[in-house]
Amino acid sequence: MSSRPSVLVLGGGPAGATAGAVLARHGVQVKIFEKTRFPRHHVGESLQPATFRLLDEHLGIGGRFAAAGFARKYGAVYVWGESREPWSVLFDDRLEQDLPGLDEAGLLAGDYEHAWQVDRATFDHMLLEAARQEGAAVTETAEATRILRDGARVVGAEIRMPDGRLVEHHADFVLDCTGQRCMVGRALGMTRLVSDLQATATYGYYDDAGGIEGPLGRHVQLVVSTPEGWAWFIPTSPTRTSVGVVCNSRERLSLERFEAIIHAAGLPTRDGRLVDEGRGPLRFARDWSFTHKRFAGPGWFLVGDAACFVDPILSGGVDFAVRGGCAAALAVLQAQDPTAASAGGVSARYDQRLRAEYRAYLKLARYWYGNNRSVDGLFWTAHESVHATNIATPMRAFVYLTTGHYAADRHFKVFARWQEEKMFRALGVDADALRDTRSPAD
Repeated sequence: MSSRPSVLVLGGGPAGATAGAVLARHGVQVKIFEKTRFPRHHVGESLQPATFRLLDEHLGIGGRFAAAGFARKYGAVYVWGESREPWSVLFDDRLEQDLPGLDEAGLLAGDYEHAWQVDRATFDHMLLEAARQEGAAVTETAEATRILRDGARVVGAEIRMPDGRLVEHHADFVLDCTGQRCMVGRALGMTRLVSDLQATATYGYYDDAGGIEGPLGRHVQLVVSTPEGWAWFIPTSPTRTSVGVVCNSRERLSLERFEAIIHAAGLPTRDGRLVDEGRGPLRFARDWSFTHKRFAGPGWFLVGDAACFVDPILSGGVDFAVRGGCAAALAVLQAQDPTAASAGGVSARYDQRLRAEYRAYLKLARYWYGNNRSVDGLFWTAHESVHATNIATPMRAFVYLTTGHYAADRHFKVFARWQEEKMFRALGVDADALRDTRSPAD
């Protein structure tokens, strides 16, 4: 392995772009191959606060999102459970207290914690451009066709280049960021479906739809349970709204059935216009939840949706992808450290941390569907997963976990420790003393 490692990133979505950008920023040779040309459509517009915190602290691009015209997201409003009365989960506990006295102008003028609800074509393109700007070599319309192995180690991939040629690219590490294609995981026979959380989504986009009553208006995600499953209402700009229905049916919903469900759910779309951009007004996605037997191994890491995905009820997909990209980048950097544990040990720690996050979200999703009459019970379930003594209430534990802050805090702790150790080595601290500075793994 060279002193300046090389990394092959398969896929240029949020996971691949983030990993590639962070690695390139730290001097790693990075090649990203993306099978489509950006910008391109993708569902999954409702993001969590930690996503933007990670991107800002690692890449300094937080200000770009505010300038992009995305809609602010202060939390989520749910109509779910035995009562049909709406209840909210807001990111900022001050807002829980202040909201009754606010109007929309006061809400937007405050410094309340928020995320963004984004147009994914724009958001994903911004991340891929950030990777380019950091020095990653990005090739679009280039698709990985098979992985290359040397014994048990993954050493590269065959890529169909934009001109149609099949070219073998080798690297010290391969990051599988191919989304639900799961190229490396499937090639190694490790993909595992979560059979009790298989669902489909039919969705479309409305112009000039309304919002919920009160100051939150179009500044939250709205989720409503229905006899078929549940429906979402996600404003992504002042005028555009993503609207979808998730159900267990394997068939696409007709337009008539789709509109009947969202109207019965009470989504504020009656004044809006369903957009048809030439492909029909509705889109379709299937098979949400899956995992893998392992998330990392000799020469490879599974990142984002290519590693695992939990039902979208918690809006954690992009957060998992961005955080996973940061974590995979850190694992590659740690693997180059001559005083650190072996690359196998780094892979094991990556696997362990990602698996803990995945299981916490999976437990919440199963509880949400299996016992949705007990909101307090859902919050207590989150409290059990967080294990944080400074979280005062079960509800705040739920917010801490599902905003991504819990996992982000753990990530930054590990990242800071790596930076400190790197500095100590530069100062000539011996290996034994360096090991003494390490605290137990999270």
